[in-house]
Amino acid sequence: MDGRYFSDTVKFEVIKQNLEDNGGGICCAICHKKLLSISECHFDHITPYAKGGKSIFANCQILCSDCNLKKNDKLLQEFVLEEKARRFLTGESLVIEKECQETEAQPATAVCMTKELFDSLVLDFINRKGDIHKVDFSREYNNLPSINYVKIYYGNLNNLKKSFGIEDLSLNWNKESIKEALQRYVSENGEIFQKDLTKAKRLPSLPCILNYYPELNNFSDVKRTLCKLDVPARWTVENAIEAGRLFAERHRKITQKDLGIRNHLPTTKVIYNLFGSMQAYQKAVGVEVSKTNDLITLEEIEEAVNDYFEGKERVVESSKDFFVDFPYSISTVHKNFGSFLEFCKEHGITVLNTKKAKYTKREVDDAISAWVRDGRKIPLAKDLSKVGLPSLSVILKYYEDWKEPFYFYEKLYEEVNRT
Repeated sequence: MDGRYFSDTVKFEVIKQNLEDNGGGICCAICHKKLLSISECHFDHITPYAKGGKSIFANCQILCSDCNLKKNDKLLQEFVLEEKARRFLTGESLVIEKECQETEAQPATAVCMTKELFDSLVLDFINRKGDIHKVDFSREYNNLPSINYVKIYYGNLNNLKKSFGIEDLSLNWNKESIKEALQRYVSENGEIFQKDLTKAKRLPSLPCILNYYPELNNFSDVKRTLCKLDVPARWTVENAIEAGRLFAERHRKITQKDLGIRNHLPTTKVIYNLFGSMQAYQKAVGVEVSKTNDLITLEEIEEAVNDYFEGKERVVESSKDFFVDFPYSISTVHKNFGSFLEFCKEHGITVLNTKKAKYTKREVDDAISAWVRDGRKIPLAKDLSKVGLPSLSVILKYYEDWKEPFYFYEKLYEEVNRT
C-alpha cells in the first residue's frame, strides 16, 4: 500500500479517539463541524505527507471537506493562525465553539462515560475477578474505561477499592503489623515462600517489607530475621557440596527433583550457576551421575507448577520473580519448552511484565488487516509466524482470543464491500 495513505487500523483508532473527545459524535478537528457519515470524513496528515509527515495515528486527524481543502499542504499551525487572523479581521470571535451538541436522535451523553456507567463496568469486573489493579485498565480485552476516570470520579485507585468494598491492606502496614503477619503465617503453615507475599494471603509484598525494614536486603533476610526460620547462608561451591553429602548419607543419591530448600539443598538455579550442570554437581558430591534422560520430566514440571500456584490464578509479575521459588531453573524450562514464553503458554500462566513485544498493537492490527483484505483464510495458530504474521503469543498480548482481530477485519471488509 502507498505510504501516504492511512491504514484502516489507524483510521479506526482516530475515529475512536474523536468519538471520545466529542461526547459520542464525530467532529472536524479544526472547525468542530459535526460529521454525520464516513463519506464526510477526510483523514488528514497534521504534518503534510509532502513535508515528511508519516501516516501514523499521532499524525492523523479528521477534517471536514471545507477545512481539508483550505488546509491543502500547509502545516496545521500555519493554517489555524491564518484562519484565526481572517476571522478576527472580519469581526468574528477567536473562540471556536464546538458544534457537536446533543440532538434528539443521538444524545451526546449516550456514550459518555458517566459515573454510573463507569461504576457498572468496574463492578462487573470486580464481581468476575475479585479485585482490580491499575494494569487492568490498560488491557483492552477487559473492556474497562481509561484509568483517567478513576482519578476523575474517585481521586485514586485506593479510594475506588474502598468504595467497592475491597480492603487495601497496604494502608495498614507498619513494622509491627508486618512482623506479626509474617510470624502468624509461618506458625499456621510452617514455612513461607516469596510467592506467598500476596494480599490474598493477607501478607505484605516484598517491596513493602523492605521499605519498612531497609536494613534487610532480600527475602532470605526477611525469613531469617522476621520469621525466625533457618535459611542457608549464601550458597558457595563448598557448602553446596557439603549439603549434598549430608543428603546423600540418608538417601544415597541426589536427583534434580530433590533440589530445593525443603531438603536443605540448593535450588536447580544455584546448581547450574555454581557447577554448570546437575551431572557436575553429582560428580562433585560423589553420588551416581544421572543420565540426560533421567533428569526432570514434563510430568514433574507440571506437578511443580500445580504446587507453585496451589489452585490460584496463574499470574506472575515476571520470569525473575517466578524462578525465585520455582524448584527448577530457567535452563530446565528452556530445555523442555524452548523458551519461558512457550512454557507459560503450555501451563496457562500470564506474565504481567515482559520485554517489549516485537509488534505494537497497531502493527499487529496492520498485519492482520492486510492479510484479511487479501482474502486469505485464518491460518493455524502454529503457522502464524511461518506466514509472516505476529505469533500467537504476540497477538495474545493485545487480545483475549487470538482469532478476535481476524474476525473483526473479516466483518469490517464484508461491510465495506457491501456498500
